[in-house]
Amino acid sequence: MTRTCLLLALLAAAGQGRCTGIAVQPYGTLANGAAVEKVTLTNDRGMQLAYIDYGATIVAATVADRHGRRRNVILDLPDLAAYQRSTRKHAAIIGRYAGRIGGARYTLDGKTVRLQPNARGITVHGGPPGYEQRLWRRRDFADSASIGSVYTLVSPDGDQAFPGRLTVNVTYRLLRARDELRIEYEAVTDAPTVINLTNHAYFNLAGAGSAGIDTHRFQIAADRHAVTDAKRVPTGELASVAGTVLDFRQGASAAARLRAGDALLGEPAGFDHSLVFAKPVGRLAMVAAVEDTASGRRMEISTTEPSVQFYTGNAFDGGERGSAEGSMGRAYQRYDGFAFETQHLPDSPNQPAFPTTALYPGEVFRSVTTFRFTTAR
Repeated sequence: MTRTCLLLALLAAAGQGRCTGIAVQPYGTLANGAAVEKVTLTNDRGMQLAYIDYGATIVAATVADRHGRRRNVILDLPDLAAYQRSTRKHAAIIGRYAGRIGGARYTLDGKTVRLQPNARGITVHGGPPGYEQRLWRRRDFADSASIGSVYTLVSPDGDQAFPGRLTVNVTYRLLRARDELRIEYEAVTDAPTVINLTNHAYFNLAGAGSAGIDTHRFQIAADRHAVTDAKRVPTGELASVAGTVLDFRQGASAAARLRAGDALLGEPAGFDHSLVFAKPVGRLAMVAAVEDTASGRRMEISTTEPSVQFYTGNAFDGGERGSAEGSMGRAYQRYDGFAFETQHLPDSPNQPAFPTTALYPGEVFRSVTTFRFTTAR
């Protein structure tokens, strides 16, 4: 029989889940009095995934090492107030447009749209207020193969200066039989617009609060990267990664390359690059595998997206600027984690050679990214 999610007031009041494997509990209250809840999913293998309604933010993914010991591999913050203070967008949904848009404007169908510029005259992650600062509406579900929640956000016409009323659904789905998180995106608009959604999670497979990523090896099936200008806005050129520090096709240590330094990594050295996958746009395919050689934890990433923003936590500063202290009580330092933001390329609305990010009425934007956790022997 199909498992259904029943709203049981008694169990909810007791802090228990509405569905098998789902627990819901209060997480805090916003200044306007709105309640924020935390959902914790537990699959048949014991993996747990937790997220909160504020920003549709993932706050934990607890997975086993080669000895069966479980740790949270998402860099998290201690409470709701910390998430509200932070500018790091920890594991939240980013929109309406993840990444940079040069000149804070774009032209679509002959109409120029002027966006909100930052101090450098560009738009980053859609501009304020970001989707990570919104309270998303949630519906929990359970079926024979998975458990999870669907988050919905309505972004009105003119929100962040983008045209069109955009309705976004983001599904967090934890598979019951294996340790795999699926993030499924869907959106519709009532006017021509552009869209680029991602999740801004930082990972450390040794466990949140661990220092550095020295024991991590990265294999990324990307054969090109977006060349950028001084403001890190793409120029339109997609250059080969061959012979550069951005070539992870055979697997390598990002930490070793950071220590060695390179002109492509800037000063101080840091990965913050758009890598283009060697697969057809829209096809769900495995694009990366990351392994922590110390714990044996391995994360395999598949996506329908054409590229990734690969970032090594270069701006973490031990809490000197903004809230950066994790729930383990240790402030995050530079390179304490990495982000793997599957998405379309930055500045695509201004780069006709890039895969389009335009969305029109009557169309449905769909995207899927999966994170499968296993162990290496």
